[in-house]
Amino acid sequence: MATAKNNYDYEPNESESDSVGNNNEPVLSLMGRFYPFDPENGITFASKTLVIKESQNQNHSVDNGDGSTGLNVWDGALLLAKFLEKKSQIVKGKRILELGGGCGLVGIAAAILGAIHVIITDLPYALPLMKENVLRNESAFSKGDGNDGALVECKECDWFDPPLIKDLFIHETASLYCNEYDAAFPDVILVADCVWLSHLISPLLETLKLYARHSSTKVIITYQRRGRDAHDEFLSGMHNLFTNVVDVDTEESVGLAKPDVFHVFECCGINHDA
Repeated sequence: MATAKNNYDYEPNESESDSVGNNNEPVLSLMGRFYPFDPENGITFASKTLVIKESQNQNHSVDNGDGSTGLNVWDGALLLAKFLEKKSQIVKGKRILELGGGCGLVGIAAAILGAIHVIITDLPYALPLMKENVLRNESAFSKGDGNDGALVECKECDWFDPPLIKDLFIHETASLYCNEYDAAFPDVILVADCVWLSHLISPLLETLKLYARHSSTKVIITYQRRGRDAHDEFLSGMHNLFTNVVDVDTEESVGLAKPDVFHVFECCGINHDA
């Protein structure tokens, strides 16, 4: 694997963030990987080996609207997994919903850390690889060795037409750990580096508004700043949507280094007037 360039202090200007490819689609600029990742042998996570496979074939005939980015592991997902590893109480014993889960790394990490029910979602093209990765790591979050085991499911969620939250979390085990009303809402929503196309920002925020309506639901978002316009739009949207948004200093709070262009946001309290 090539060595990461680690030149993450660079921030694209507006002209670069608007660059397009031959099909008039925005180009996602890559600067090398900051966090170590080995799709073949896996990475050490919570004293276990987490193996997440990627897809090398990016030639999809269907326009997925996101550049088929759900078939690769991005630094934002690794950052969120590492952050949760440092603060496992966020997910331990909780019901978790991941939006834009891609290869499934973050949702599987939450299961390993003790979540009781994890729903990992993305568009249909990403689900086969996601399910393969869940099965590949099942032994790491199965019941045993003092672990109660996690229920992990992979489901479709299109932010332009999101399913009802009760349809995502419907399962015969729901009544075992919460009442009927609470079963319809996750305790924590995770979003890892899903914002790089401006046209996806509003649908993502509307989906979060739909799914984070319970007063106790916490939303954790990792995000890489790639263009000024999209960055400003996303920040403004988050502050309008949530009553409380914290840009976490991960190095100070949990000793986790990250490039300056990466952010970890902890959000809660939906502003129902937004």
